[in-house]
Amino acid sequence: MRKLKTEVAVIDPQEPEAEVLRSAAGVLEQGGLVVLPTDTVYGLVCDPRSPAAVDQIYRVKGRRRAMPLALLLHDMAQVSAYVEEIPEAAVRAMQAFWPGALTVVLRARADAAAAVRAKRDTLGFRLPAHVVPRLVAGTVGGALASTSANQSERPAATTASQALEYLDGLVHLIVDGGPATPGQESTVVSFAGDGPRILREGALSPQRLREVLGEVKAK
Repeated sequence: MRKLKTEVAVIDPQEPEAEVLRSAAGVLEQGGLVVLPTDTVYGLVCDPRSPAAVDQIYRVKGRRRAMPLALLLHDMAQVSAYVEEIPEAAVRAMQAFWPGALTVVLRARADAAAAVRAKRDTLGFRLPAHVVPRLVAGTVGGALASTSANQSERPAATTASQALEYLDGLVHLIVDGGPATPGQESTVVSFAGDGPRILREGALSPQRLREVLGEVKAK
């Protein structure tokens, strides 16, 4: 794999500098890979409309192609561009926990974001509470294909320096927004079956989910 010159750009997580946002968006629009801070862990992102960029994420991560990527959104309304319908329970979950540490898995349109779906009929969506990935997605004009910023066998990066340790020479840009808190990946819940089911436990507790949704099945 050709070694890249990885740049690190510091950003204010409360009032992000427009120049850094434009730089990140420019890399993504050119088919490059960017690491962004989020409200859970640092994320490795690309433009899901670029199959070559998606392929590069899988190679950089050492991730099995059978494992799909999630989409980071600019706003909740973007979901409707990828799915035929949203179950009522999923709507309640998104209204209660977005922006936040919940990834919602829904049945996708047949032609939606095929490069990231790993041949499945579902897609995972998250609207992060961190403003930086939302603004970058908005600048690019679409959702961002996303996974944690690490190789598959290593813990997810919670700081830009840790992401650099993992991915130096493998990505074009790392945006440093300070430590990611709580430093735990999002909770993944599928609404594509016979009721909400937790696929991965994470920063959002099963108890909080059940307070809003009632019965939630375990993995």
